Amino acid sequence: MSAETDSTPPRVRIGLAGLNNHGATILRGILDSETLELASVYDIDARALAQTSAARGVRAAESFEDLAADPALDALALVTPNHLHREQTLLAAAHGKHVFVEKPLANSVAEARDMIAAMRDAGRVLMVGHNTRRKRVFRAAAAMIGDGRIGRVIAAEGNLSRHVGLEPGLPAWKADPAKCVLLPMSQLGIHFIDLTRALFGDIERVSCIATARAMHSGAVDAVSSLLLTASGIPVTLNAFYATPDAYHFRIYGTLGILTCTPTALRAELLEPEETIERDYSGEGYESFILQMREFGACIQNSGQPETGGEEGLQAFAVIEAMQRAAVEQRSVAIRDILG
Repeated sequence: MSAETDSTPPRVRIGLAGLNNHGATILRGILDSETLELASVYDIDARALAQTSAARGVRAAESFEDLAADPALDALALVTPNHLHREQTLLAAAHGKHVFVEKPLANSVAEARDMIAAMRDAGRVLMVGHNTRRKRVFRAAAAMIGDGRIGRVIAAEGNLSRHVGLEPGLPAWKADPAKCVLLPMSQLGIHFIDLTRALFGDIERVSCIATARAMHSGAVDAVSSLLLTASGIPVTLNAFYATPDAYHFRIYGTLGILTCTPTALRAELLEPEETIERDYSGEGYESFILQMREFGACIQNSGQPETGGEEGLQAFAVIEAMQRAAVEQRSVAIRDILG
């Protein structure tokens, strides 16, 4: 065995809660991470649980409590409904488990703070699944901004929307405002909230309009918000749950415009006058693999993840500010939410 192999830390043994839909994506990220070893799974869907357990040759936990208490596990990945994140994370912390939790971190700022405190007191890693900032197109955009290619950033706008609100099979909790705050913004737009912070720094103030336009439940399905960063950059974000899919983020600078989609970047530059187009269609699941690899590496090396509990808290504070702004029809400072 080589010296390099001898020095490689053992893989982190992880249990996955939530196997359907996005759970399958995180499962793939775990399997390809190189730092994690899938050791147990759990889902309330007995069929999905049995199939995944058999296909991967891992233990099927009898309940989430059984998964969290498993002494053979070092960590848990939670791909579960938003309103369960606090309870599950606190249980995981009580059993000494590291936790990866899908975005949003929690269903309120208060819940997020409870989770952060519990994981800190347990001395365990808490990571939030804000994968979007890790996508190649946005890493490239950040580099171009940093290099001054588009000059001084003036403003940005984004739209992340899906038709899922009008499709059959939408889980009931995703249409319940008590369990999923500002539905499309919590489930979709929050990706661009975290991206805004990654690209431009802290968000200082928000205004918001939230309406119920098409979903049969009468849930909010159209949210438009104006964010102001602490550095003075206005960012317009839209998230809809009843339109055809939309995904774009556009950044306006004094010397150019960057248009980002999931698979491409287009840079229209003034100095020199040129258009640059980059294709990222081959990226696939890379951003999810990278985040799961980072989670395992942070546990192995006692590191801090790029998107830890504080990043998750800050992103959800913006959601909570949006909700207040929409109800009170005024702009809301993030500091008023965080206290």
